[in-house]
Amino acid sequence: NPSMKRIALLFLLAFAAAFTARAEEDGALSLSPAVVMLRGDHGQSTTQTLTLTNGTSRAFEFDLAASDVITRDGKRTFVEAGSIAGSIAATAVFSPTHVRVLPGQSVTATVTVTLPVGSSQRAVVAMFRGTNVVLSGKVPMKASLGSLLTFTSSDNVEMSAAPLVVRPQSASTNLAVWHACTNSGHEPFVAKGVMAIVDGAGALVGKSNLESHRLLPGESEQLGGEYVGELEPGRYRVVVTYDYEGRTLTRSAEVQVR
Repeated sequence: NPSMKRIALLFLLAFAAAFTARAEEDGALSLSPAVVMLRGDHGQSTTQTLTLTNGTSRAFEFDLAASDVITRDGKRTFVEAGSIAGSIAATAVFSPTHVRVLPGQSVTATVTVTLPVGSSQRAVVAMFRGTNVVLSGKVPMKASLGSLLTFTSSDNVEMSAAPLVVRPQSASTNLAVWHACTNSGHEPFVAKGVMAIVDGAGALVGKSNLESHRLLPGESEQLGGEYVGELEPGRYRVVVTYDYEGRTLTRSAEVQVR
């Protein structure tokens, strides 16, 4: 599908955590808020204000449009508005639908979206799609940025996780763990993880916070991280606990440090 590939390419270029797109080396474009988490019933509408700031030395122009964010084979995919049943993007109304932002200035736009009755979709991205070509180094490109809106309409939240894979501490690396985690429910959530190290006597040795991850329904990610401390030789239990939407999930594994 050419349109799907085009959207995916735009996101590979511009849909980063900080939602910035660099133009030359003189500054950045930024869009806020980066993520909006909404809760309500099917059929309800919401209006959000988005602010685009131009920190570069040139003017930019953008068309505003929405794309649905869905999960296929455990990964996010972005599809054109109206191309799937229950499309949230198809309900999007922008004001204005085109903006021009001068160097050092900001512009605002509003987007109104509705969670359709009976829809299983839970995410949409409000896109600012660049219409003028700029140079990034010597490469011509169009800057595109997006704000992710997620919807929660029930308490059907569930997370599943594979057993932990442990990389033992070595002379050159810290102990690390990771495993596949999946949003196996119907609603999006953010998983906040903590790794705890317990010694053979059951005493807590230390903790490390893990990077938080947002998971849409059906989405899978490799979660985990490194323990920030150095362990003495001995046998330990690694306990990883995730908090998500008031629920917890725990996985543990034994490890020998030599």
